[in-house]
Amino acid sequence: MARASISVGNVTVTPGERAYGSLYCGSLAARTEVRVPLHVVHGAENGPTLCLESTLHGWEPVGAEVLRRALQRVDPRRLRGTILCLPLANPFSVEFGGTIESAGLRVNPVDALDLNRVWPGKLEHGWLTEHMAAVLWHEVIRRCDYLVDYHDGTGACDELPVAFPHAFPLHPGRAQRAAAAGADGVGATEPSDVEVSDAQRRAMNDKIRALAIAFGASVIWWREHEPNPATLSGCCALHGIVPLVVEVGGGHALDRTVDQGAECTLNILRHLRMIDGVPVLPERQIMVDHYVVYRSRTGGYYLAEPGVALGARVKAGQLLGRVIDPLTSEVNEECRSPVNGILVSRRIKLPINPGGYIAHIADTDAVIWERATA
Repeated sequence: MARASISVGNVTVTPGERAYGSLYCGSLAARTEVRVPLHVVHGAENGPTLCLESTLHGWEPVGAEVLRRALQRVDPRRLRGTILCLPLANPFSVEFGGTIESAGLRVNPVDALDLNRVWPGKLEHGWLTEHMAAVLWHEVIRRCDYLVDYHDGTGACDELPVAFPHAFPLHPGRAQRAAAAGADGVGATEPSDVEVSDAQRRAMNDKIRALAIAFGASVIWWREHEPNPATLSGCCALHGIVPLVVEVGGGHALDRTVDQGAECTLNILRHLRMIDGVPVLPERQIMVDHYVVYRSRTGGYYLAEPGVALGARVKAGQLLGRVIDPLTSEVNEECRSPVNGILVSRRIKLPINPGGYIAHIADTDAVIWERATA
């Protein structure tokens, strides 16, 4: 049976074609329209439906360029399935949120809400950000079998491609440890009224794990905790959509990590058999269940220690850099690695305030899976 055309937002796409459009989410007081850009690649053959989404947080814009480069290499005439791409999911946050380092950067400046904390959104009695989430959820994401959520190291840090799979807890001890560590220092989760059986949890975890490995990052941070239904990945998992959170690049820079991220994106398509080929994997991959998001205690100017490179192996206690007083040169803080690990992300921005990112470090004493070529 021939594939049918699909309509999404303001575009209709025939099989074997691509189209660019937008999703209308409302208007502001001065009649400024709120539209989320949309890129649809509708394959000529049957296959899964995949959502590729980035910039939930405007401080993290590199994912949009990763997706642009990756999808330029996808021929819709040879694609099996459909890609629904939201490269600029939070446009006002992208426009106005990329100049200050704080939690405020994550929010929509119209209503000060974080688009990654309001899923599945509200069309009735909701703020604009909740409206946006509801439109994206009902018009795009609920139609998908898989979702990859792209973040980056923010405007302060660069970052290697890394996969952050969030799995359902099957081992209470490990789940409690992961929840305590949290993502970006946030460990709390919200309750959900969606019932997921043990069999469904195991099946979802297997799919999430396979997707994370196929992405092709050298480091995977495996976390088991009850999904937070207010986050996009948690909402997806609870509704049977296989989610994967990834990070790549940062510092508002276009560097080698962008092309690496594009190749990792194509790995997802290869893994799902949406395009030909097998995932291009690094010589070594590790999966850890402990990962340090290192943040400063003080403010000042951050000076990285010479030779502390992205991807470097560091030892517990090793000096990563110093926070100095920009007036007196006094050392306010010495920043030392708390673990033996791999430097997945490092600060490249000079000024820093208390709580600013210093590094992401994968704990190599907490490896739970490893793949290495012979």
